Amino acid sequence: MKAAVFYGPRDIRTEEVEIPKIQDNEILIKVKACGICGSDLHLYKLNMFSPVLLRPLKKGGIPGHEFSGDVEKVGSKVSGLKEGDRVVAFANGGMAEYVPVPFIPPALEQASNIIPIPSEVSYEEAATLEPLSNSYHAMMKGNPSKGDNVVIFGAGAIGLGIIQCLKALEIDINKLIVIDLSDHRLNAAKEFGADEVINASKNNPLLKIMKLVESVPLPLMPTLNLPKVDVIYDCVGYMKQHKGPIVLQQAINMATPITGRIIIHGIFEDNISLDLIPFIGKQITIMGSFGFNPDEVKKSLELLQTKKVDQSKIISHEFPLDKAKEAFETQCNTDESIKVLIKP
Repeated sequence: MKAAVFYGPRDIRTEEVEIPKIQDNEILIKVKACGICGSDLHLYKLNMFSPVLLRPLKKGGIPGHEFSGDVEKVGSKVSGLKEGDRVVAFANGGMAEYVPVPFIPPALEQASNIIPIPSEVSYEEAATLEPLSNSYHAMMKGNPSKGDNVVIFGAGAIGLGIIQCLKALEIDINKLIVIDLSDHRLNAAKEFGADEVINASKNNPLLKIMKLVESVPLPLMPTLNLPKVDVIYDCVGYMKQHKGPIVLQQAINMATPITGRIIIHGIFEDNISLDLIPFIGKQITIMGSFGFNPDEVKKSLELLQTKKVDQSKIISHEFPLDKAKEAFETQCNTDESIKVLIKP
């Protein structure tokens, strides 16, 4: 079979490898679509997280953990699945024609990692269930509520997913502001329902936001007014090639005192330095966000099924396996891409 094999930074090749032989507790999936995740880009550029993002081969490994397809074979100890079932699975190695997936039965008090795809959901949309579930998880951690001003740094798949979840759940926030460096992605954010968008390469986000939302005084220093930004989602983290201000520092500086919440979902490619005096003085909350729980997957799938979330709009490019390297390079170009799929 064909597979995209990763060997090192910016070295990914489409090669012929053996079709996997499954164990009794595994299924074999014929892949229909596989997304390139932001974490896959950290792998591609810097060889980060390779032990947890690759299905290892004798040389190199196969990436891809956002995939959907058809059940090709079923192990003897697998129940509830049959050949031909349309499924989305959470495992590694999806950038190939076939991928083996261990079966985790729901009876172990957790959802299975292999989920049937409703007829209303396409293979392409199903391949975005994993990032959408991440968006849902991050959105809920911020506990956005009526009247809040919400800022999202990063209009990639996760940030756009948070916008869609906020809108789908009809959370009556006051103002939704999205910040990015790409006008292409900011246009998508506007289409999905952002009230305001800011290109941080053209405007100072803090100064711009001061004009967009009301001000509140800093406790113990009532003469100092700060913007009322209740929830901030950092879907960027830190990328080595970016020379501008650290997103987390900007978030700390703009969060409203006492009740301000910052949710960090972006990955950091290196150590960073922060001025934490505003964090201490404003007594704000910073939380990490990673992955999702079974209930959030279920609810995210329902949003896809009922069309309250339209993930087809974030799919900007589709490439065959033979063009895996081109697909990764396209995903790196935020001025053109949002979510790139590889389709064996």
